[in-house]
Amino acid sequence: MPHVMLVLVVAFSFTLSAAEEPWVAAMKAVHATGIAQKGSVSQIGDSITYSKAFLAGIAWGEAKAREWEALKRLTAKDFNERKGEAHANYSGWTAADGLAKVPAMLAAEKPEIAVIMYGTNDVRKQVALADYEKNLMAIVGHCLKAGCIPIISTIPPQLGQDAPVQSFNAVIKRIAAEAKIPLIDFYAEIVQRQPGTSWNGTLLGKDDVHPSGGNNFDFSEGNLKVCGYALRNYLTCRALRQVMEQCY
Repeated sequence: MPHVMLVLVVAFSFTLSAAEEPWVAAMKAVHATGIAQKGSVSQIGDSITYSKAFLAGIAWGEAKAREWEALKRLTAKDFNERKGEAHANYSGWTAADGLAKVPAMLAAEKPEIAVIMYGTNDVRKQVALADYEKNLMAIVGHCLKAGCIPIISTIPPQLGQDAPVQSFNAVIKRIAAEAKIPLIDFYAEIVQRQPGTSWNGTLLGKDDVHPSGGNNFDFSEGNLKVCGYALRNYLTCRALRQVMEQCY
């Protein structure tokens, strides 16, 4: 147990300096508009976001006190309660599905920050790359106009679909760079820990597109190699912390 706690402390001590982040100045300006409601945080995505394995455990007390301390400004219950169609996240959705719900969601929730990940179903349903890019850019644009800092994520790998997944992730990275918004490279973090297709049955469910579950708030490096939702939760919590430290 002491070893695990040491890993958690080290993991959450890692914060890039503002000089290394090209999005900081732009996101400071977004936050400074004062449009958003303090502490409000939204989740935009498909089943990988809709699942309560993603972030909801924060509201249930699964996150350790030290981990949550850095994020205490955010409203914990939002991570559990903001699941479903009205919150712009649902199973099987593409970016187009999410876009249809985002304006109303932003008006209702007035989030300071929104975490975004669409694309897995766009790949599976063979949505045209140009259409996907247009829809994702529109989602980001709505967030920025609402005074919300969007944190966008690449999508995880899929068996036999590496070329299209890479193409969709290239779009996500380009949008992040052009819009000057924070990026979580979930794909890169997965293949770094489980190269080739060794992520199949470890960080992702066997022959599945969904992250694996288990100890979803154990951020020890050993668990981050085998529990996909722990990895996504860790990367998201780290990004939320960076945004608040550098932009608030």
